Amino acid sequence: MSDSAVHSSTRGSVDLTPVSTRAVTAMLIVIGVFYAIVTAVLVFTLVTRNAGVQMRMAGFGAGALYLVCVWHSATVRGAVRTVTFFGLAAVLAFVAEALGDNFGLIFGNYHYTGALGPRLLGVPVLIVFTWGTIVYCGYALVTWLTDHGPGERVSAGYRAVRALLVGLATGFIGAGFDLMVDPLAVSGVWREVLGTDAWWWWIDGGPYLPNLEVWQGGDGIPVMNFVGWTLVPMVIVATYALIFPGGDRPGSRRSHAVPLLVYGYLYLTIVGGLVAMSWYDPGLTGVIVIGTLAMGPVFVLGLLGLLREGSDLPR
Repeated sequence: MSDSAVHSSTRGSVDLTPVSTRAVTAMLIVIGVFYAIVTAVLVFTLVTRNAGVQMRMAGFGAGALYLVCVWHSATVRGAVRTVTFFGLAAVLAFVAEALGDNFGLIFGNYHYTGALGPRLLGVPVLIVFTWGTIVYCGYALVTWLTDHGPGERVSAGYRAVRALLVGLATGFIGAGFDLMVDPLAVSGVWREVLGTDAWWWWIDGGPYLPNLEVWQGGDGIPVMNFVGWTLVPMVIVATYALIFPGGDRPGSRRSHAVPLLVYGYLYLTIVGGLVAMSWYDPGLTGVIVIGTLAMGPVFVLGLLGLLREGSDLPR
C-alpha cells in the first residue's frame, strides 16, 4: 500500500498509522490524577460523614475529561473526524436540551436552575460538555468492542444498519448513565445539606422513582427522559458513522483503556455523591444499585476486552 493511501484523509478511509503511545500515556496520567482526587475525597467523606464535600465533587472534572476525550479522538481518529463528532454532539445535544427546557420536548417538561453555571437559552454550557463526554465514551467503547477490522469492505446497507445499531447501543449507555444522574440532580438533599438549588427539576414528574424526595416540582422522573437519552446519542452517532464509515487507527490496550476509564470515572463521581446523599434520603441507595446494574456490565465488558488483547503493543 502506498504512503498516500495509508495516510489518506478522505471520507471512509482508514489511517493505519499507529496511535501515539506517548500521547495515550499522558492521557492515562491525567485520568489517574482525577481518580486519585475523587477517591481521596470519597474516603474523607466516609470517615468524616461530611456529605457536603462529596456532593460538591459530583461531576467534578467534567470539563477536563471532555478535553481528554477530544484529545483521545484526535489521536485515534484525526482532526477532521474529531471536529465533526464533537461538533455534531454539541449542536444536536444543545438543540435537544433547548427544546426540552423551553418546550418540554424530547425529554419531558423540566427546567434547569443556575446551579451548573452559565446558561444559553436555559441550557447550562457545562451540560453540552457532559453530553460530548458520555456520548464519545459510549461510541468509543461500542466501536472498539464490536470492531469488524480495518479496511473490510461492506455494503452501503450494512453500513447504514451498523451505524443505527452502534448509535442505539451508545444511546443505551447514555440512558444507563442518566438512570443514576437524574435522581441525584433533582434530589431535595441539595437544599437540605447545602442550602442550594438542585441541578434541574421536573414539572410533572414521572413513574421512575416516584418516592424520590425531590427539591421542587413533580415526584419521580418521566420515562420520556430516558427515551430522549437513548435517541439523542443514537442520532449523533449514527449521523457521524454514516459520514465516516471507516475505522480508527490501530490502537493498543492503553488507547482503548482511555474511554473506558473516563466512563468509570463518571460512574465513580456520581456514586460518591449518591452515597453521601443517601444518608439523608435512604431511597437514593436504590439508585446506586440501579446505576451499577446499568453501567457495570459495560465497564466489565471493557475490562474483558482489555484482557482479551493481552498486550500493550498496537494491534
